[in-house]
Amino acid sequence: MDRAKGSTSGSAVGDVPVDPLVEILSRVPAKSVCRFKCVSKAWLDLITDPHHRKKLAQAMQGLFCHKSKKSEDDQSYSFSFIDLAARSVPLDIDPSFSFLTELPGIRFLYLRDSCNGLVLFEHHEGSEDSTRLGYIVCNPTTKEWKVVPACGSPTSLTFPYLAFDPAVSSHFNLVQFQVEEDEKILSVYGYSSETGAWCENQIDEQGEEGQLEGWRRFNFLLGNPPRCPFVNGFLHLIVLDKDQMKIVALDVQGKARRMIPVPDVADSRRWMCYFGESQGQLHYMTQESLDAHKRKYKLSIWVLQDYCAQEWVLKGTMNTNEVFGENSDTGVTEGFEVVECVEVVDIHQHCNVVFFTHFWVDQNRSVDFFTHFLKRKLVAYDLDSKEYNVYLFILEDCIA
Repeated sequence: MDRAKGSTSGSAVGDVPVDPLVEILSRVPAKSVCRFKCVSKAWLDLITDPHHRKKLAQAMQGLFCHKSKKSEDDQSYSFSFIDLAARSVPLDIDPSFSFLTELPGIRFLYLRDSCNGLVLFEHHEGSEDSTRLGYIVCNPTTKEWKVVPACGSPTSLTFPYLAFDPAVSSHFNLVQFQVEEDEKILSVYGYSSETGAWCENQIDEQGEEGQLEGWRRFNFLLGNPPRCPFVNGFLHLIVLDKDQMKIVALDVQGKARRMIPVPDVADSRRWMCYFGESQGQLHYMTQESLDAHKRKYKLSIWVLQDYCAQEWVLKGTMNTNEVFGENSDTGVTEGFEVVECVEVVDIHQHCNVVFFTHFWVDQNRSVDFFTHFLKRKLVAYDLDSKEYNVYLFILEDCIA
């Protein structure tokens, strides 16, 4: 396509020249740019023009699938990227993150979190148990990145989370939890890309009153480190108070601000299988075994519809019997004693679609039960239409 379409003599909207308009749009968050395509055909042509797309922020709606290591000694990593948005021109995504891994001084990177288009890596000397050198936050669509220095003990058990809202600021924050082996929270530090500095340990700084009293002595879920979704300007962490789960809301400095109850649905038959964000609201999912012999499951999806009133509403359910049939095909040969498994990966950020992996495990290889799975596939289930799509068969882990 020639350059004339992007020249200053052209006009996309009224009498506004194209080049200044594209320059303005380049400073607008990707979600807003995407919405502008619906204004008119002129706006659609302007935003989807290949030359302009290089300058405009692109909304990244997809999943990174972490490929299995080639061997136990292999410290390398690689990803494949599944674009969930229908596009005439695909995103320029480098799943290998070579723009980071080929930088001088970069050793080993481990994916830790993502938030509104940014991805957080932890930088180590070697394996994940080795000395932590710091963090790298990057934008996979623009290939921009920023190094964040390490904070606290470089060998401690650490869980970092991203907080970023491009509609509010171009700056991001990190909140880092350091946890002891007994699952007690040792420290909470906050980092701001605007100041380029970490704040003091917020565990020592903040007073505890009312519902928040004693929260730092609650247990961090080490066996299954939860997500920490960023909603309404706060990060939300699930902690365990004796046998009761609770949600702590923390600001971007790491200060605890409020306590939110989880849906009162857990019992011996149901367990939490996902906690995250979609469409600007907190979502909590439970999984229930319907048949202990055949391993059929029911997923229940709850949404915190009224954040201030802390009101959870059942958004929908999914029964694997109804989706895959009573006798779904395992696709494996005889000689295997298999059970069906469902593992929630994520929920779509802009619609009511749940992503999960559906697979069968050979019970005869129970030494490492969830490693020896068979014919694993990624499934997208639409809660509104009750339809599902299989994206691909995978032998890897999916990371949103």
